[in-house]
Amino acid sequence: MKLLISCIPYDGGKSGISVYVREVVRALGAQGHELTLLCEHGVVVDDRWPRIEAPAWTRRAVPSMLWHLFLLPRWIRRRRAEFDGFVICAANRRVCMSYPLPTVATVHDLANFHIPGKYSRMRMFYLAHVLPYFAKKAQRLVAVSGATKADMVKFWHCRENDVAVLYNGLQPSCGEARNPAADRSGSAILYISRIEHPGKNHLRLIEAYGMLERSVAAAHPLVIAGADWKDAGVVHAAAKSSPNADFIKFTGFVDSADMPRLWEEAGFYVFPSLFEGFGLSLVEAMAKGMPCACSENGSLGEIAADVALTFDPYDVKSIFAALNRLLEEPARERLARIERGFAHVKRFSWADHASGITRLVAEAADEPVRLFGIPVARVSERQAVERIVAMAKKPKAHGAAFVATLNVDFVSNAVGGWPFRANDELWGYLKRADFVTADGMPIVLLSKMLRKPIPERVTGADMVPAICRRFAEEGLSAYVLGGERQALDEAFAKMAIPGMRIAGLDPAFVKLDADQPEIVERINAAKPDILFVALGNPKQELWMGRNAAKLNVPVMIGIGGTFNFIAGRVNRAPRWMQRCGLEWIYRIVQEPGRLWKRYAFGLVKYSWLSLLHLLGGYRR
Repeated sequence: MKLLISCIPYDGGKSGISVYVREVVRALGAQGHELTLLCEHGVVVDDRWPRIEAPAWTRRAVPSMLWHLFLLPRWIRRRRAEFDGFVICAANRRVCMSYPLPTVATVHDLANFHIPGKYSRMRMFYLAHVLPYFAKKAQRLVAVSGATKADMVKFWHCRENDVAVLYNGLQPSCGEARNPAADRSGSAILYISRIEHPGKNHLRLIEAYGMLERSVAAAHPLVIAGADWKDAGVVHAAAKSSPNADFIKFTGFVDSADMPRLWEEAGFYVFPSLFEGFGLSLVEAMAKGMPCACSENGSLGEIAADVALTFDPYDVKSIFAALNRLLEEPARERLARIERGFAHVKRFSWADHASGITRLVAEAADEPVRLFGIPVARVSERQAVERIVAMAKKPKAHGAAFVATLNVDFVSNAVGGWPFRANDELWGYLKRADFVTADGMPIVLLSKMLRKPIPERVTGADMVPAICRRFAEEGLSAYVLGGERQALDEAFAKMAIPGMRIAGLDPAFVKLDADQPEIVERINAAKPDILFVALGNPKQELWMGRNAAKLNVPVMIGIGGTFNFIAGRVNRAPRWMQRCGLEWIYRIVQEPGRLWKRYAFGLVKYSWLSLLHLLGGYRR
């Protein structure tokens, strides 16, 4: 897959989100995906991948949020053909107002709902009201723990089925765990976290540590590792006033090169945070054979399972009791706890997490939006062409795959709703179609109004040349049924695609009210890889539906007058009119006598049916 990864914010590489970003990028790259990293200005996450930087003026938090929310979607829309999907690594911090690509957004925690005053009032308002509204527009949401998913259901009002739980992984450096029977060289009590008050709960840990006998504290110094963050001065002041201040050590931020030494000097691990979405360092400590104690709330109790001792993080006496028990636990019980930890951490894998993300991207790309009961794929033109090529290379077990390009005319001909009638046969074929693209801006607009946006209009006139080029590259052949022979010859001559294999050009007169088995026989005898049916709607779709089971062709697609456009016999509207959805006006001007009634009736009927859809879902 070609994935665009939002690595914003990166927190200078000094937070749990930073670890998440690095490990997800590494795991996705190891699985062979092509990545493009979207980074803050001047930030390098992984120099092995191309990087796109946010503007310099987004260095501060508020401009960064606004740029990511409002301007980034416009940039993605212009370049969406380059990517298969978009991954937001921290959707509890940054989201977009719309998602032109299939998007997977990861939420780490909703701590702002649990810790009053964690952030400023403006930021708390943004996190509680603005961010959830736009985050839920993403095609797929990921929670890094069951506790985070529960919070998303409770506070964001997500439906349970809309949130997938993908646990964070274990860093590769933790692969070789300690032998629990070996003598330990370290005896310190370690806590790794940015120094942030009140969320990380350093003050209560320091107070509980101060209640230990000085001889015990001297044997087990408290090592607090992490960069200074919000109100870090309060934490440092509390440590200086502790009865055991002599045995409390702040290391500051520890880079990856020095982490092994830090772990080696530790004998125990404590994680007193008031709330966490996962707790990466807790899993890492278990993998290293470290006896652990942690908070019982949020995800920490979930991740701790039956391995770590748990305590009430708001109760200093509870923390003190856990520390005492951790330090005094009999060797046999401690070894059994460590062994359970080794088994427990095997469920946490970055490779599995990355595979889950790509699976969700693929699901989002494949999941159609149902308009009037018809499954319309949310794909770009490039993605649509590749899917049709894949259908041709891997045929169905029986019959031909049915591809339709849905526009207002199709809806007008097929769909009914009071007071308009339906063509149930045509509608049935469209509802059961194997692949439907949006060949009309009104279709795209309706999908956006339903908050399931189709990324762009995918027309038969644009797809056919692209399909032919890809078929030539793959050595596949095409057969055309319908159209004028001279127009077909002119169209293929104008496309001038080297290596294009034409299995047959068949301008036969097709009758829907008569059985014509010889047409199917000619097509099957030619053994094409794709059948272009150029009979116009609804005739071509009705013929395809009635004959799909008889055809030994991998895939067939109705293309109407596409070859007349390619040959230049009928002019297409200027690009700006196509983009604005005004091509129908251009077509009426070209052929007013034939088209104005059809377009007028079609637009009125489509508008009415769309209103029914928006008012509560189309029902018939």
